[in-house]
Amino acid sequence: MHASKGLEFPVVAVAGIGQMPRDGEDPADEAKLFYVAATRATQKLVLTVAGTGAFAKALIAAPQ
Repeated sequence: MHASKGLEFPVVAVAGIGQMPRDGEDPADEAKLFYVAATRATQKLVLTVAGTGAFAKALIAAPQ
């Protein structure tokens, strides 16, 4: 995700959202990294969410 900053792609897939933020990592830094990855998509963003991390809980609780 770090290397994608400044680039754009038609389709971006981000796997492992349910494991974010990782133990020992700053949630704010992880959120910034996720934002960079998610905003690289120009047409479609695919997310996989499995796990009980804070990001997964926030995505599941978000209004549809």
